[in-house]
Amino acid sequence: MKHILLVLALSMVLLPLAAEEWITIYNDDLSLVRSRFELDLQAGRQEYNFDDITSRIEPASVIVTGGGIRVAEQNYEFDLAGKHQIMMKYLDREVNVVTKDQSKLSGTLKFFDGGSIGIIENGTGKLLVIADGETQWIQLAELPANFYTKPTLHWSLIAPKKAKYPVQMTYLSGGFSWDVTYNTVWDEKTLLLNSWVTINNRSGRAFNDVNLKLIAGDVNKVYDSYSKSGMGYDRMSAGMAMEEAAPSFEEKVFHDFHMYTLDQKVSFANNQTKQLELYPPQNVSARSEYEYPVYASAVKSMIKFKNTTESGAGKPMPKGTIKVYKQDTDSNLEFIGEDRINHTSKNEEVAINTGNAFDLVASTRVKEQKQISNRITERLIQVTLKNNSATKKSINVTHQLSTSTSLTASDLKYTKDNNDKLTFATEVAPDKELIFTFRERSEY
Repeated sequence: MKHILLVLALSMVLLPLAAEEWITIYNDDLSLVRSRFELDLQAGRQEYNFDDITSRIEPASVIVTGGGIRVAEQNYEFDLAGKHQIMMKYLDREVNVVTKDQSKLSGTLKFFDGGSIGIIENGTGKLLVIADGETQWIQLAELPANFYTKPTLHWSLIAPKKAKYPVQMTYLSGGFSWDVTYNTVWDEKTLLLNSWVTINNRSGRAFNDVNLKLIAGDVNKVYDSYSKSGMGYDRMSAGMAMEEAAPSFEEKVFHDFHMYTLDQKVSFANNQTKQLELYPPQNVSARSEYEYPVYASAVKSMIKFKNTTESGAGKPMPKGTIKVYKQDTDSNLEFIGEDRINHTSKNEEVAINTGNAFDLVASTRVKEQKQISNRITERLIQVTLKNNSATKKSINVTHQLSTSTSLTASDLKYTKDNNDKLTFATEVAPDKELIFTFRERSEY
């Protein structure tokens, strides 16, 4: 009881005046939390418990600053009160047990394994093993010392005088993640692109009216091999709508990454998923392509566009999922596929694989192979394309050369990019077949 009163008393001095919080969420289960609040301190050294933190906090990352106060010592208390933890603290202490048949047993607790408890009965000295399922309740004398109902930072603070001190605390935490979903409508020439940020809060704490930033990019982070959570803990109306602007993100370059700052405060409940619009809808000029990588099992149906202002895009695109819909003749939208993209800066190409083309069939085989010398081998590779549809189809056949291979002959013209990827542009008439070969040389 004294411990509970102490926590309540300490909570009363954590004043909400001028309190404000910021969250910056990175990729890969990482976030930065900043809290600003006031502490009403006495002169000299004193103890405080601060439990308004996430359960995934990295204790070693905590930075506390305030006008003249010092943190002499900090302990992260994560041995939270729970049945197993409390029972283990009561080993060799007296307990009272009432079973489901209302039998009352008293004795010294000797073991507790989650399935049963063992006590040395008072008076008889007998060891009683009681199944956990037969236990109605267990009476203990008190809550053991140094137990906490929430993850807590225990501070030993030194203040130069009695006063109210503004404090800012910063720490890294797991439990927050964000991803982008791009919902698009395709009309064979244009993609109507809507981008939504999905934010998941699994941090063990709710946040109200916080300032939100998102960082797109791969931040280097060193993780302990045993845990990502720090210290091994891992528990886890219409008129008004016209007047109020919808939340929107402002994008800017920050170091070698891209930062997105929400222009309004936002709240997150624990274990909540929230969606926010990343960019206003964009009409993006795109093109449809069929692509067959040599040796693949099918022809891919692709939609591609250049991420430029000329195309209607031109904004940095964080990694996420692009979902593609198309309007049917009955004016209803139908889903035609989805793909994941990596972080894509402006001026780069975006390629969306919506699936395999049903009426296009392709195959590859090595028609001939011969050993030119101990170090040189040649292969004659044959590609067969079939178009079983009612319209002419253009299919790009691609082949990736390795550092030791080159082409010595080909039936068709091809292009080669800076990464030694070959592209054979072909056209196949309706209900027709196209066969071509090329000769590849490997030198070791």
